[in-house]
Amino acid sequence: MSEIVNEVECRTKILVETCNFKWSIENFSVICSIKTKEKKFLISPTFTIGETSSTKWCALMNFHEDVNFINIYLERSSSNICTHHVSYKVSIIGSDTTKYLAYDTGNGHLYDKNTPMWGYTKSIQRKILFEENSLLLLPNNTLTVMFELKVSAEENIDEATYLAVPIVLKETDSLVGDMKHLYENKMFSDFTLKVGNEELKVHKLILCARSTVFNSMLTTDMKESITHCLEITDFDPHVVKAMLQYIYCGQVEEIIPDLGIQLYSIADKYNLQDLKNICVKFLLKNLNVSNICDVLVLCDMHNEPELMMAAKKMFCANAAAVQETEKWIDLSKKMPDLSIAMYRFAISQK
Repeated sequence: MSEIVNEVECRTKILVETCNFKWSIENFSVICSIKTKEKKFLISPTFTIGETSSTKWCALMNFHEDVNFINIYLERSSSNICTHHVSYKVSIIGSDTTKYLAYDTGNGHLYDKNTPMWGYTKSIQRKILFEENSLLLLPNNTLTVMFELKVSAEENIDEATYLAVPIVLKETDSLVGDMKHLYENKMFSDFTLKVGNEELKVHKLILCARSTVFNSMLTTDMKESITHCLEITDFDPHVVKAMLQYIYCGQVEEIIPDLGIQLYSIADKYNLQDLKNICVKFLLKNLNVSNICDVLVLCDMHNEPELMMAAKKMFCANAAAVQETEKWIDLSKKMPDLSIAMYRFAISQK
C-alpha cells in the first residue's frame, strides 16, 4: 500500500511599524541651568507609532544623573503590558539639517511590563552642546532631537496562515515506482531523444502531458513528429536524463550546482516551470564564490529576479574573492554590461 504524506506550508507575519519622531525644545538652556538634587525630567508630548497601534510613547531627558551629560530615554505608556520589540536611533538635528551625535540600539530592546523605559545615559555631553558646537547643535537656543523607530508587538503577530495542503507521493510509492520502471525499461516507447552518442527511448504521451513545448512539437507536422526523433545538441546527456527523471517521476534524485544551472536552462527551454522552481531554490541555498558567475549569466539570460538579487548580495559580500576567479575575468570580457551592473550595485549599497 502506498503511503500518503500531507505537506503543510504556513507563514507567520510579524508587523513592523516605523515612525520618525522629532522633538524641538525652545529655550533649552533654561532648564539645564536649574540646579537641583531632585530627579529632573523633561518629557515630550506622547505619540503613537503607525495607524494601527494605540500604544503611546514619549521621549524623556534626564538632567540629574550626571552634571556633565544629558541622558535621553524612550518611554512606553505604563497601561500597555504587551511586549514590544523596539530598535531606534536618536540623533540631534543641526542647523544645517544634518544628524549629529547619533546613537543606535542595534538589535533593539524589549519593552515589557517590567521595563517601560530604556535609553542612553551620557547621550549628550553638555560641553559639546553649549560650548564647542552651540551654533550648530543649539541654533536660537533650540534643541531638536530625532527618534527613528521600528516597532513590533506581540499583539501584531498574525497567527499562522496556511498557504497550501498538497498531497504528494513518496519516491517509494507505487505511482512513482511504476513511472520510473516505465522509463528505465523503455516499455512501449515510441520516441527517441538523441543526445551525443546516446539514444534515450521515451514516450510521446508522457512528454506531451508534461511539457507544452513537446506537446506542440509532437501534435503538429513538425519534423520530429514525423521522424519520431529529436536531436538535442545544446545539453549533455546527464542533463537530459535528469530532466526526463523529473518528467516521469516529478523529482530529481541528486542535484549539484553545475547540474542545477544547466537543468534550469533545459527546464526553461521545454517550459517545465516546477523544475525551474526546484533549481532556483537549490541555487539559492548553494550560491558561492565558485558558481556566482554562472548564476549571474543564467539570471541575465532568463530574467530570474530573486536569484539575481541573491547573487548581487553575494558579490557585494565577496567582491574581492570573486574578482580573482577566472570566471569573473572571462565574464568581464564577454559581458561587460553585466560586470558593470554588479559594480554599480555594490557601490549603491555602501
